[in-house]
Amino acid sequence: MLSDESRKFVARQFARHYRDSALIMPDRFAKREFGFMFFDRQYMMRHMAFPTRAALKRYLVENVPAHAYYSTAYYDTPNAPTMAEKKWLAADLLFDLDADHVRGAENLPYEKMLERVKKEVIRLLDEFLLGDLGFDAADLSIVFSGGRGYHVHVRDPAVLRLSSHERREIVDYVTGTDLDLDWVFPSTPFEQSRYKDRTGVAYRRTMPKRGDGGWRGRIRQGIEDLLSELEALPEEDARKRIADDLSSSKRDIGAKTVGGLYADLFTKNRGVSGADRIRNEDAYEVFSEKRNSEAFLELVNLRVRGDVKGETDEPVTSDIRRLIRLPSSLHGKTGFAVMPMTREALDDFDPFVDAVPCAFEDTDVGVLCEKAVSVELRGERFALEEGSNTVPAYVATHLICRNRAAIDSGHAKYLSATGV
Repeated sequence: MLSDESRKFVARQFARHYRDSALIMPDRFAKREFGFMFFDRQYMMRHMAFPTRAALKRYLVENVPAHAYYSTAYYDTPNAPTMAEKKWLAADLLFDLDADHVRGAENLPYEKMLERVKKEVIRLLDEFLLGDLGFDAADLSIVFSGGRGYHVHVRDPAVLRLSSHERREIVDYVTGTDLDLDWVFPSTPFEQSRYKDRTGVAYRRTMPKRGDGGWRGRIRQGIEDLLSELEALPEEDARKRIADDLSSSKRDIGAKTVGGLYADLFTKNRGVSGADRIRNEDAYEVFSEKRNSEAFLELVNLRVRGDVKGETDEPVTSDIRRLIRLPSSLHGKTGFAVMPMTREALDDFDPFVDAVPCAFEDTDVGVLCEKAVSVELRGERFALEEGSNTVPAYVATHLICRNRAAIDSGHAKYLSATGV
């Protein structure tokens, strides 16, 4: 909980935003449920509805919530107190990506964390939603959450009435869950043998080709990227990388198999390695033993699939009654605006510039920091020392929301900024 003085200061800045900024409303907003959380309360106020934009704006200005949400679902009676009474009509298909669900992002500094998540949002859009699944950009709404990630709303009429189970099928496709490697590497007959009245057929797997679409093409590119990564390493390091990637396998894959797999892929025979044959001939049968081939498939499943899969918070996408952050509202833990944008705008979007509310004041404010902190906002770097500092109000708001600073109530700059 913020101190009383810090809470009042932040609420004042939030109220300025809601008073001076235009609300960006979700479509059919009168059919949506709304919910709010506040700086001085631990619970959510929900089961609310607003018939007009003006009514919602008035509520935000007068009550100044720390967080504002609306339902991805459309209801017949959105302000009814129970879900049954609301009478569900449809729901947006929602993809939620934040640092908790993007590999390698969770422990990064905040700025780098958002860069990493943005990269995955672009992959989700370009490869899966606009690519494989063929949604129209006009039916997508991309939103910076104001916190640790992004939301993508799909409002194509074809998906609005999908059940939770059907939405989970879409999640499974995007994440490659239960990907059938026998489909990725199909077996084809290549040899027949006859003995008396019996006919024997031998099969061999085929490598997905560069021009293949969907998951076959994605796996092929991932294989090539992995081969290049391993090839650039000293042999001992490459073997360790393979062993680490296979360590979670349910198969018993020992050092001998790892060594055999490495040799099959990278030992030159007449100047050509197995990796060369995979790249140039689309060859799969480059393995000297069956166990090496099986270890390669495990490597594809555990490492390659993980590298090329799409990211999303799976329970959120399958949920047909989820509350999600309201566009143009503010995030109480950062002070950033929840920013909707087009796919084209996403490339150059910088939350530390574009999501800092214009309504926040430039007036200097005194803040106290328990330890030194540095942040860049609106294109300017601010380095604060332990103890008392003077910064613009928009910087103070961001740092207070992130619990990096508190209002210095004895500071003359604070007194003048608040009219005391």
